[in-house]
Amino acid sequence: MLERNFTIVCDRGCDLPPVYLERAQATVLEDVPHDALGHVDEVALTQALVRTYRALAAQGHDKIVSVHSCASFSPVVTCAREAAAACEGVADVRVIDAGSASAATGMVIFRLMCHWADGATLDEAVEQAQRLAGSVRLLVIPTVAARFARRRSRKPRAGLLGRATSSLRIRISGERGLYLVSRGEVTQLARSSELSDLTGRLAHAMSAVAASEGELVYATIETGDARALRALEKPLDTNEFEARRLGSVSASSQVEKVVGQGAVAVAFAPADVYWRAAGTVGEDEATAPDDDPRVGRDS
Repeated sequence: MLERNFTIVCDRGCDLPPVYLERAQATVLEDVPHDALGHVDEVALTQALVRTYRALAAQGHDKIVSVHSCASFSPVVTCAREAAAACEGVADVRVIDAGSASAATGMVIFRLMCHWADGATLDEAVEQAQRLAGSVRLLVIPTVAARFARRRSRKPRAGLLGRATSSLRIRISGERGLYLVSRGEVTQLARSSELSDLTGRLAHAMSAVAASEGELVYATIETGDARALRALEKPLDTNEFEARRLGSVSASSQVEKVVGQGAVAVAFAPADVYWRAAGTVGEDEATAPDDDPRVGRDS
């Protein structure tokens, strides 16, 4: 077995097929502990990560890159940071907040695996992974009843009666939302009772990014609804922007609990950032924009 310069830790929320994780000898946090109310037990999760990092260090893998979805989508990255601090002096643990979720996190991990296979140093690989995390995005259309949509009300200060009325209106009308998950933030871009309207807006949002940042690479995510997947793929197949489809994945149960069964999503990133080799410097390094283009805000 070849000796590599670092080892990778992640969780199932990245939605990467197991075969990719196995090839890169990644350590996967299989089960996220929950309390009696069904919420993530963050104390137990932090302890599980501490045990994972220490076990890897005991095996000689004392350089670790731990990659997880953004804190606004999952608590794992926050727990990973606490666990890394608890392992200081035992292992060099670099925690990367993917800035997004689902297959967008998976894209960051996949490219990190490529850097690992190419023999990149820890610093080189982390630098490129963090750069990609700053560019990767997830556009997701959760189901009407999804926890993801409910906890991100458009009027958080409307009061209990206002929130209840809004929730009831959405459920009766069948309205769904289109959300952008990027750089750790979640932004609602549109609402509609027509899925085809939302998927069209999703493609328009990707087109806006392509116009600004060039050719894209993307992957589609589905949760078992063939009709919804067809509605997602149609506008992408007829898009007028340069993009390469990497493939399609099924959301893990961890992600499906957040977005709902029947949700669809697209993870994407600028092709030049995605394919950049570790240790190289891109032309955009000195002039990278400080904030994320507000894709689709006019919709």
